[in-house]
Amino acid sequence: MSDARALLRAKRQEARINHPLAAYTSSGQLRCIACDMNVKHASAWEGHIGSKSHRTNAARLREERARAAQREEEERESLKRKAMEVDEADEDAEDEDAYMSGSDAKKRRVESEVPSAAPTAALATAGKTKRAAIPADFFSDPSMAPPPVEEEDEEEEEGAVGPAGAPAAPADALDLEWQQFQQSVVNAPDYQETYERATVVAEPVLAAEVPQGFPSSTVGGIAEEPEKEEELDEEAKRRKKEQEERELIMDRLMEEEQAQEEADERVSVLKNKLEALKKKREAARAAKKGKP
Repeated sequence: MSDARALLRAKRQEARINHPLAAYTSSGQLRCIACDMNVKHASAWEGHIGSKSHRTNAARLREERARAAQREEEERESLKRKAMEVDEADEDAEDEDAYMSGSDAKKRRVESEVPSAAPTAALATAGKTKRAAIPADFFSDPSMAPPPVEEEDEEEEEGAVGPAGAPAAPADALDLEWQQFQQSVVNAPDYQETYERATVVAEPVLAAEVPQGFPSSTVGGIAEEPEKEEELDEEAKRRKKEQEERELIMDRLMEEEQAQEEADERVSVLKNKLEALKKKREAARAAKKGKP
């Protein structure tokens, strides 16, 4: 008896369906993952996967898995991007802190060594930079540019200021460095404000006119004929209808074949039961006849 059970178990293992959408329950029942339903017999699996409902459920399952994979990929990219932004922000903050600390130390060192005449020179240089903030080629039309600032007036003002005070000491490397720092960082010209107040002059351009009654997409090109579009639409509809009819016929054939297989299997099971019952009755009769 144990040998017969082992043979039956081995036969069932050989008949197991190996398919990505096939699974078995703990009791050994075949189950379709896409349709979430049990399949009665392994022989009916091919008919089941050929049905329209299974194909629709399988396509839906593939789309859901693809969307889930895409969402996971987007989440990973978003986390990676946020981590990179945080790292860049930390690096920028460290660089800014280092630059500010170095600039403050340098400024304190220069202020302790530069004489009192240095601020006056820095203010004069800053005023000169403010007046020259507009670039030479800023205006496309030279006639609209403001008159240039004369440098002779500035030199006269500097000459008038010079004799009034004490003779300034010759500028050393620290004085020059401090003036350059004032020009490039502290008193830098505000280019954004300059460009916001600027005027723009451009030549007029003729725009293409669209004839009345024509779509804008046909200007400068050849309009598509609506009759051809209608013919293409009708051809596509006809092909789609034929495809649906073929699928419906195939589904019906598959269902009929599956029903026939199930009926044949039930008939064979009933025949086996009937044969077993006949044998049992014959054995009982033989046993009665053998008794004295």
